[in-house]
Amino acid sequence: MADEHILLLPKQNYFRWIQAARDYAFRFRVRITHDPETAGKFQYPGQTITLVNIAGGFGRDVQPWFREHYPDAKLDVLDVTSPEELREKLAERIRNNDPFGKDDLPFRLRWPTDYALITQQFGVNADYYRRWGLPGHEGLDIRAPEGANVYAAADGTVYGVHDGSNNHPYGIHVRIRHVDGYKTIYAHLKSAHVRKDQQVSRGQVIGFADSTGNSTASHLHFSLKKEGASAAGLTLYPYDVIDPTPYLDPPDPGSVIVDPGDGGEPEPVPITYDWPYGRCLIGVHGRADGPLGERDYQPMKTARIEALKLLSNAPVGDIDRVRSDNPQIFLMTRLFTNFGDTYISASEFINRVEQGARAHYQRGIRHFEIHNEPNLRIEGWQNIWQNGREFGMWLLQVRDHLRASMPEAKFGFPGMSPGNILLGHRTQMWPFLDEADFAVQECDWVAVHAYWLSQTSLRSLSGGQIYKEYRRRYPRKLLMITEFSNPSERVDSGTKGHQYVEYYRTLRNEPGVGAAFSFVLSASMFFPYEAWRREDGGMNPKVQIIGARNF
Repeated sequence: MADEHILLLPKQNYFRWIQAARDYAFRFRVRITHDPETAGKFQYPGQTITLVNIAGGFGRDVQPWFREHYPDAKLDVLDVTSPEELREKLAERIRNNDPFGKDDLPFRLRWPTDYALITQQFGVNADYYRRWGLPGHEGLDIRAPEGANVYAAADGTVYGVHDGSNNHPYGIHVRIRHVDGYKTIYAHLKSAHVRKDQQVSRGQVIGFADSTGNSTASHLHFSLKKEGASAAGLTLYPYDVIDPTPYLDPPDPGSVIVDPGDGGEPEPVPITYDWPYGRCLIGVHGRADGPLGERDYQPMKTARIEALKLLSNAPVGDIDRVRSDNPQIFLMTRLFTNFGDTYISASEFINRVEQGARAHYQRGIRHFEIHNEPNLRIEGWQNIWQNGREFGMWLLQVRDHLRASMPEAKFGFPGMSPGNILLGHRTQMWPFLDEADFAVQECDWVAVHAYWLSQTSLRSLSGGQIYKEYRRRYPRKLLMITEFSNPSERVDSGTKGHQYVEYYRTLRNEPGVGAAFSFVLSASMFFPYEAWRREDGGMNPKVQIIGARNF
């Protein structure tokens, strides 16, 4: 997680603080800044900010400031009085190979789901929770689709299993007592898998997620209590509630916990993906509007392309020609038709794409992306579906029909249009995906679209690194980056070429990412700052740069 970790140092005597933190920053590859705004924006909302907290160090009480302006940023607070004290504390972390100082805590918690995504932080939304006498959200909401495993965060004894009766706001939930007066609560379950007074082990399955009680979508509400904390003034919350965030070990994105079911210790098992290549392939999106032209083949050769994405209306002659040039190339197909403002039912979509899809299938293509950016109006939002749930139902109708005649096909949930709401044109992708989660889970793989305009956004979670957010949501799904580019007219082609090489290199050995397709090989109109070749056949300089890569 080093690429999401930043160290915030006081501005006064900044270079003394840098000297104190130098070895730590090198050891754990941590970025450094003296500006709280820079730290807040860095990889938000997935970053951890190690905050060197000293009286007057930032001209304000910076912790409440972060809670107000960047509530989803994780704070790792180091209270010190001098650079020398900071050097000693960081040296201890280096000795323990412990970048966040977890070994200093008296109590440690295992991540309680398989999903490394917090959907509501502790302490936020005070305006809502004040009606229950709370200064903010009294726990963490963690992603957990319906039926997902919920794990005990530490060894302990179950002291409560509630069936959700009497409209309990937590619905079905489990309470566990741990050492030293700590207690954990696991709420909104579908069912509990333990009984009162049962001894449980860290990582043991104790229930299955759902949305029972005061909840609108499946997730896990996770709370931590410390006996006597409220009376001792250690928390602003009643009922001894404290923030669990500092006690939680970050989840291992490459494994899931398997409970042997025989009383033995639960063990992490590596996640495997249905991807025989074992690496992320270097790909390009084929011609945007029509069959490949003769001038499209040389850029693919020059760039040493390993994967090509076609549209379902591409003639099979394109497939044969591409394979004659490169028999080892991986091919995939996007099921494509022009939507415009037309109402296209699932049946009509099938009528339009089935012939081409089956022709591609008969030529050996097995990976099919169902549609494209469904959170855009021009791709069906507000005309055919009003939300992600309606689109998910539409998609599954298409998949179920095509699977009958294409039984070996692997169908992918389509890439979304990233970015903020554009009134009347685009709705936000993450709420849309949450509504369509049932359909995402049914798909064989998930497509990702990634766009950026600068080197900074290339490395941000809302830009080039957006696949990391997908991985947190879908840890067991194969991801395909079916479109990526820098479409800016202000960035020259050479710079874009080097950015693309950096991106391909970053993804090359990323577990569970199958291929990355640069958008776009060519187009008869539009996309002038993205196309790999001009219509007169001239190649964009980025093609040679990609072809000169050393991997």
